[in-house]
Amino acid sequence: MTRHELKDQLQHDRFSDAVSGAVVYASSHRKNLIRGAIALGVIGIIVGVALWYSSYRRSIRRDALETALVVAQAPVGQASQSGKSYPTEQAKQDASIKALSEVVTKYGGSEEGSIAEYYLGTVKAQKGDSKGAEQDLKAVADSGNEFAPLAKVALSQLYANENRMADAEALLRGIANKGSGLVSKAQANVLLAQLYQTTKPQEAKKLLQSLKSDKDPAVQNAVQQISGEQTR
Repeated sequence: MTRHELKDQLQHDRFSDAVSGAVVYASSHRKNLIRGAIALGVIGIIVGVALWYSSYRRSIRRDALETALVVAQAPVGQASQSGKSYPTEQAKQDASIKALSEVVTKYGGSEEGSIAEYYLGTVKAQKGDSKGAEQDLKAVADSGNEFAPLAKVALSQLYANENRMADAEALLRGIANKGSGLVSKAQANVLLAQLYQTTKPQEAKKLLQSLKSDKDPAVQNAVQQISGEQTR
């Protein structure tokens, strides 16, 4: 027997021993193995049901959010594709707040709940409820999820309208330093430049100058618009 054949035989024997050992173990522990298989099967079923239920609950949340957004985006005084419209802006705002609040109450903490609360804050701001708007927007801004930067931008606009410039600047600075998938560093700097137009015109000018090489068309359009306002 050659060395190669001996090596193959040893490997075969080890494999045979392993198979034999498994057969012997299975025979002597058949009841335990069956129980183990049943347990694994039950775990598999539980996991499958949990995943299905999670997906089902997510679809329920999304349907609820979509229904609320149809209300929030409905036109005033004219028909829409959804068939929903409102006679006045106030009627629309009241209906939007009610619909969005229901989603936040039911699904707070979820992705859909955060989106609803963000919209809820913006609607309250439009209605003039600054305190309520701040509460909702701050809840999303402090959540740490992917929608937090959007809420921070809306919150900074609210603060700026209330002449709370330091608070508005702090929020935008935070986004400009890190950026996110929804609000880039350049976009945050555009908003900062806009904020600085009346309070820190030289700082605004520096920011706009630094953004001229940015390749985002939206950023370039905003830079041109703000620069045009400064030269008037």
